[in-house]
Amino acid sequence: MSLSEITQKVFRLVEEASGLPVHVEPDSNLPKNILAKLTMARGKMPFHQVTYRPDHWASADYLIVYQCGFLLRHYAVPLSDRVDFASTDLAESTVGQWVRNNPKTPGLPQNGIDGLTSFLINGILSQLSLVPVGLRVDSWILTEYPELSALQREAATKQLEENATGLRPGVLGTLPDQALAARLAMSAAFSIYWAEKFGQPEISLPYRATGHLATGQALFDLWRGFPDDPASDQSLIHAWAAKLGLQGWYRWVHRPAS
Repeated sequence: MSLSEITQKVFRLVEEASGLPVHVEPDSNLPKNILAKLTMARGKMPFHQVTYRPDHWASADYLIVYQCGFLLRHYAVPLSDRVDFASTDLAESTVGQWVRNNPKTPGLPQNGIDGLTSFLINGILSQLSLVPVGLRVDSWILTEYPELSALQREAATKQLEENATGLRPGVLGTLPDQALAARLAMSAAFSIYWAEKFGQPEISLPYRATGHLATGQALFDLWRGFPDDPASDQSLIHAWAAKLGLQGWYRWVHRPAS
C-alpha cells in the first residue's frame, strides 16, 4: 500500500498532536455507506486506526486525511475538553414513542420497534456529531490540500447520493415524520455546502421539494456563523441540536488521557 506524501504529512501532524501514530488497513466488512472509519486510541491501544473499504482504494488518500482531520480537531483543544459523544435515555424514550405512534407503520412488533428506534437514534446522532464538524474538516482540506480536491469531490458526490436515498418514497412513507425532519434537514445542510462549493445549486433542489431545505439552510447559516475553531465544535453541535429539537438527546463523556 502506497499513500501520498500529503497523507504521510497529515500522519506526522497527528503524531505530533497526539503522541501516537495512525495505523491504516482495509476492511471489507465496513457497511456500503461507510467508506472509512476512525477509531481513536484509548486504553492500551497504542495507535489511532483508520479503516477503509478496499473497493475505494483509489480515494483512500482523501478518505484517510478526512478521518485524520477529526483527530487533529480533537487534539487541538485542552485535555479537559476532549470528549466522546453518547446518547441518553431521553433519546431512546422520545424516538421509541415516535416509532410506536407512527401511523405509517401501525402494529409493529416489539422487536421491530426496538430495532427501528436504535437505528434512528444512531443515525440522527451520528449526523449531529459528524456533519457540522465534518464540513469544517472538508473546508480545511479544500484550503490546505487542494491536490485532493478531485478525490474529495468524488467522495462528496457519493455521500450526496447516499443521503438522497432518504428522499425515496419508501423511506418517506415509512419512517416517523419527526425523524425524517431531523435527518433530512442535516442532509439538506450538507447539500447546501457542496452546492455552493461545486457551483451547482440544483444539488439542493430535492430538499426544497420535500419541504426540508429551509431548516437545512438555517443549520448551514448557523454553521457559517460559528468560528472555524475546534474549541467551538461542541457549541456548534449544541446549536444544531437546539434548532432540531434534540436537546437532551446526548451527553459528553470525558476521554481518559491518550
